[in-house]
Amino acid sequence: MFPTVAECTARIRERDRTLHAFACTRLGDAERDAAGLAKAAPRSRLHGVPYSLKDEWETVCLPTSGGSWRHRERRSTEDATVHTALQAAGAVLLGKTNMSDMGIMPEAINHLHGATLNPLNLERTAGGSSGGSAAAVADGMVGFDWGADIGGSIRLPASFCGVYGFKLSSECWPASHSFPPPPPSMAPLLAHGPLTKTLPQMRAVLETLAPTMMRDTGRSGFRARSVAIHVPGGKTPWGDFASQTSTRLARAVGGPVRVMEHGLPTIRSMQWTFNAVWASHFEDLLQCDPTLSLAQGLLAAVLGLGTLGRFDKRLHPTSAALMLQIAAGRYLVFRDKAAALAKARAVKDAFERVWGEGAVVAMPVSCYPPPRAGRTLFNMRVIECCVAGNLADAAALAIPFGHFPDGMPRALQLMGPPGSELHLLEVAERLTAA
Repeated sequence: MFPTVAECTARIRERDRTLHAFACTRLGDAERDAAGLAKAAPRSRLHGVPYSLKDEWETVCLPTSGGSWRHRERRSTEDATVHTALQAAGAVLLGKTNMSDMGIMPEAINHLHGATLNPLNLERTAGGSSGGSAAAVADGMVGFDWGADIGGSIRLPASFCGVYGFKLSSECWPASHSFPPPPPSMAPLLAHGPLTKTLPQMRAVLETLAPTMMRDTGRSGFRARSVAIHVPGGKTPWGDFASQTSTRLARAVGGPVRVMEHGLPTIRSMQWTFNAVWASHFEDLLQCDPTLSLAQGLLAAVLGLGTLGRFDKRLHPTSAALMLQIAAGRYLVFRDKAAALAKARAVKDAFERVWGEGAVVAMPVSCYPPPRAGRTLFNMRVIECCVAGNLADAAALAIPFGHFPDGMPRALQLMGPPGSELHLLEVAERLTAA
């Protein structure tokens, strides 16, 4: 079901100089770990399976930089919960995967490791911020990776690289020990989860970790009886998402499909709400990084963008440009933090009503193919279908679904309420079988 540690370490040594999927590795130690585990009784279905962690999750054995040049020497003082759980299951850590500078750009690119390239087309980005995660899985460098998602950061790169990505709900799968941490009021937006090549691999990872990491909130009884298809307006490279997916979705859930007649806000309005939350929290976001005050953060952004990182590497130019956009939104448009959070709660309430009717929500992961590496900032609409899942704290599974006209992969996402993760896997299995 999974590749071996030997196969993966050989692949990393062969390919990572081209792809830049990894921030750091422990290949020799991993091979020794695998040799020792091979002599022991299996601990779980993940015994001896090679995995990687996004460079956002704390690990004592490897640096955790958050993709930031400022934190290139940073070392963790304790392990993230997911790393501890995977070690107990007998999985073997190969390394930490590349991400955007502090995880704010939907592309894995920074001053430390460069841009992670898409294994399917080396001119394209692997997405982000968990781009290294998706590239490593897609290229056979690991059996699975554990990413993070605060605005599509698992689902978007999974879509771009043609693999499965699962954003778990923070209510039932609480995230901890991330760097940088989100402000407390934005913490529900941050989720984590696995990326795999196949659904059986995804099931093995989740069923192994659920007993120790999944919180029972009494909401695991959701069963999809219908599908609410939600698509953005206007013309996009995907074309008619609804007509291409509705028949297979109806078979997968054994119930009717509704298109747009379900009471959810428009995708554009949910993107606006997401922007409002981020912009209204601009100062709080900077406070999560002790190395940057408000004045220093703005100066680093201006210099990082203005000099393209030649003289000031505190922020990569792509992250600097996005940070300046967020700052402009804060001081020109989105000044009311409470109002932004109220709109976010309204989005969640709308999803809860749809789920309460027994409908699973289906949307594209992105209506656009992966941009050229380093160019994602010029089309931020690539994430507009993802952010609703974070606002609603949905369990959201990205499933490969055909290709764009340029040959690059595309994916749909299924979104259910917190606690529905394992049920969504069943629906996805029926969908792929159809």
